Amino acid sequence: MVDDLSKEPWKKSPGDGLVDRLIAEVETNITNDQFGVDSLAHAVGMSRSSLHRKLHKLRGVSTSQFIREYRLGRAMGLLKEEDLSVSEVAYRVGFSSATYFNTCFHKLYGFPPGEVKSGNEMAGLKKGESKNPSSLGSSPSSGNTFGEKVLVKKNLLGMGFFILVVLSMLYFYLSFSNKNRNAIANENTINLKSIAVLPLKNWTGNDDLEYVSYGMTDAVVSGLSKISAFDKVTPFSSTLKYQTTEKSTGEISEELEVTNLLIGSVQISGDQIKINLQLLDSGLDKLLWSEEFTRVWNIDEIFKIQSEVVERVASKMNVFISDSELEDIQKIPTNNKQAYSYYLQGEFQRHKANKLTYSNAIPLYEKAIGLDSSFVEAYVGLANIWSFGGLVWGIYEQQFAWHNAKNLLLKAHEIDPLHEGVEEELYTGYFYYGWDFKLVEEYYQRKLEKLFFDQTPAIMVDYPIKTGRYEEAILAADKHISIDPTVGIYFLFKAEALMLLNETAAAKDLVANVDSFYSDNWFFLRESTKLYYYLEDYESSRKQLGKILTQYPDYPPILIWFNAIYAQMDGKDAESRKFLSELHKRYNDESSGSPAWFIALHYCVLEDYDRALEWLEKSFDRHEVEMTWLREEPLLSPIRDNPRYIELYDKVGFSGIGLPIKAVSDYYSKK
Repeated sequence: MVDDLSKEPWKKSPGDGLVDRLIAEVETNITNDQFGVDSLAHAVGMSRSSLHRKLHKLRGVSTSQFIREYRLGRAMGLLKEEDLSVSEVAYRVGFSSATYFNTCFHKLYGFPPGEVKSGNEMAGLKKGESKNPSSLGSSPSSGNTFGEKVLVKKNLLGMGFFILVVLSMLYFYLSFSNKNRNAIANENTINLKSIAVLPLKNWTGNDDLEYVSYGMTDAVVSGLSKISAFDKVTPFSSTLKYQTTEKSTGEISEELEVTNLLIGSVQISGDQIKINLQLLDSGLDKLLWSEEFTRVWNIDEIFKIQSEVVERVASKMNVFISDSELEDIQKIPTNNKQAYSYYLQGEFQRHKANKLTYSNAIPLYEKAIGLDSSFVEAYVGLANIWSFGGLVWGIYEQQFAWHNAKNLLLKAHEIDPLHEGVEEELYTGYFYYGWDFKLVEEYYQRKLEKLFFDQTPAIMVDYPIKTGRYEEAILAADKHISIDPTVGIYFLFKAEALMLLNETAAAKDLVANVDSFYSDNWFFLRESTKLYYYLEDYESSRKQLGKILTQYPDYPPILIWFNAIYAQMDGKDAESRKFLSELHKRYNDESSGSPAWFIALHYCVLEDYDRALEWLEKSFDRHEVEMTWLREEPLLSPIRDNPRYIELYDKVGFSGIGLPIKAVSDYYSKK
């Protein structure tokens, strides 16, 4: 029998050692969004089911509810006691989605978290109290008790109106037959054609076959993405973080902002592969479809399963597939089973995105191409490694990297001239490596008519920013965000454009609102380090830099430059010179990552503009990719009317598409 404290599960009482231990463990892991039921059970030495039974008996709540409401209670305390944004609070208490945090908070307390600061929660409640008697009122350290009961005086007239509304709704509901209600439910399902495919579980019993379930998931996502009638298909890269999550399907759906989830597992036994799938409608909390596919483990059957799954999911969601889309979905990328296996292993390594995993992936792609010289996807995957590795990452010598990437992409384009991904990669290279502005401008204008969605939208967002078309960049960023709001780089590109429009407050707010959700993304951390610096939020910039240096082994020139900057700001001249010497060494070693460019920027910070121009000329001579920033780089504002700068501007190619030199009255002169 549940005792009287079941409605206040957080309140301490004699003999509640377990509850105290649970609170201590959750508090220790308060910022870890992956800390869930299994983690808590393991921490206190109990099984998941035993902990659930014990906690439910003691306090009348599930383990997941205990964790969630404890986090929300801590959030309430932070909102009342500290000057933090709602997004920052969500991150600090272990929510990876601000949207989901808002939903949970409002459900528990009866008002959104934003109203805590404004005091609007007083409209219906005493400040800090909850409409839900089992909720948290504040953090354990605040001195307040959890779950204080609330007595809310009701206005008689308001209650009468409320009853009238309820009776009217009840009458309306009962006037419909079961048939009509089911029709409404089905209509809701049909109208919300959005889906995410979670990484299929590897139930083969062999960790080395993880790439099979990974590849199957990626293929299904790719197939669904080819169907234009879907409102939204979440990219695979955005669902990878849920591979080992303990979050519920409802939580995941809210975070990804989709109505439907496809979940399942992959098993292999002998020459048989078995795939179990379930299609869930999180909005209606129901299973729409489940099926088991068992086939012979050979190349023909694998691709048949993938296309069959895509077609079946579309059918169950009443999504129309055109003949051309169906043909594309059913297209077999390779007839060679071993080539496909090597390709999947290469993709598995590439998506980890660092120097070591790139080196692991390259020979795998090369083996795939060696077995099937017409395997377009293998060419694209390998080209992507060379292209990315030669940019600011500084992994491969940039012209060598572009030479390799370009040859691979031209070969892929020859095999499949209509492959949009191949075209996008080629023109990205023509921009960063080739500085062929005339050619890229033609492609950009074509894609303004028909946007191509890309995970790193270099041409549609970065290119217009670097050529001074900020409004166009913001529109393109917004379109990408509407397709997939889980990719952090879109928000940074948009914030960058806002900053260059001198809308610094809006830029700061945008970065602050999404910053806490991408602390494990190298690309986001690097770009936000730079953006925070230009927005003069040096504390946040240093914080992002620290995350990179502690989480990732790669150490490109841009990070060396930031270390030099902050050492200089701290008055550590010797340390700053040490980092500057490291940049010089990288330049002398002909390393990629644009070391000459960052040396030039360092001299701009020191206001030694003659030396800055000298190193810009060296950067030009090396054809460094960061020279594409020449027109818009804020630190170059003081030298834009210098003849040496103007000469570089023309030689890089900006004036070739009719772009005048940006006026000096820009970012810095407007401040």
